[in-house]
Amino acid sequence: MRYFWPALIQLLAFGVAFAEVMLVSFGMLALLCAALAIYSWYYIVTELPRGAAIGFGIADLILVPVAIKFGFSLLGRSPVSHGTDLGSGSGFEDRDKELARLIGTNAQVEAQLRPSGKIRIGAEFYEAHTNGDFVERNAPVRIVAVSSNGFLVEKI
Repeated sequence: MRYFWPALIQLLAFGVAFAEVMLVSFGMLALLCAALAIYSWYYIVTELPRGAAIGFGIADLILVPVAIKFGFSLLGRSPVSHGTDLGSGSGFEDRDKELARLIGTNAQVEAQLRPSGKIRIGAEFYEAHTNGDFVERNAPVRIVAVSSNGFLVEKI
């Protein structure tokens, strides 16, 4: 029974930590989580034998990173996180269509592509990258695709 209470308090701390990720609490649940964790460790250190404290420490060294990874996986479904994407209704559709029309167009490298840099199409400058190739300044390239961080280009 001596080992039950600190284990239960630590489980509550983990549960409150997950609730903090999922609910808007303005840090109140984080404070409760910290208080539960501190109290459980106070109980472990003052009331349990040294071997039990080492066992709880090893368990926490394993479980805390696992819980953090699990919490980050929950974050995407949390109302706290920014749950939008740059899809329909984002205001960038016209820009995406304009950039997609440039696929197949030739451009000139303005800043060396190592593998990323800048290209020039007419008077406009754009971010671009290759699939790992290095392309010198002023070399001609062809736009292959539009990606989230600029154009994917290949050397001509």
